[in-house]
Parts: sequence; C-alpha cells; structure tokens
Amino acid sequence: MLLITTYKFKPFATKEETATLMGLFAEHGAAEGTISHYVFADRTGGIVISENDSAMPGYETSLTYSEHLQMETKTLLTIEEAVPAILSSLG
Repeated sequence: MLLITTYKFKPFATKEETATLMGLFAEHGAAEGTISHYVFADRTGGIVISENDSAMPGYETSLTYSEHLQMETKTLLTIEEAVPAILSSLG
C-alpha cells in the first residue's frame, strides 16, 4: 500500500533535543519502504512517501521518533485506482 506520512517537529525544541533527533535519524536511517522524503522549507516538519505491504514498519518508525515528532499517516490511491470507484459510486 502507498502511504504518506506528514510529520511536525516538536515546537521550540532545544539544540540538545534537535541533536538527539538527528542522532536517532543517523542511527535508524530512512524508514523501510521510503520512496521519497521532503522537509518543509519553513522548518516545521516534512513528508515521507512510502510503500509497504504492512503497517508495521510505519508503526515501528513512529515508536522511534514519537518523542520528537508528531506524525499522521494516510493511505493513498493513485488517481487511476480512485476514479473507477468514484464513477461506480455515482450510479
């Protein structure tokens, strides 16, 4: 399944907290199934687009970073997948 995770950094994080977060990222790297990872230019957070057959990699990642980040993950469909269902629902 295709997923998008939006994350927000902890507001007003100290330099030490930021260093801890960067240490975690250096240790664990990108989450399993990551296709792309972008950081917002306003420094508030970012997004990760990933593909996995299981929710477990995302769950494990959220446990690793939850002290430092707020995360929200949504399942995605391509427009080619979604349009037939939309048209079918219209009768």
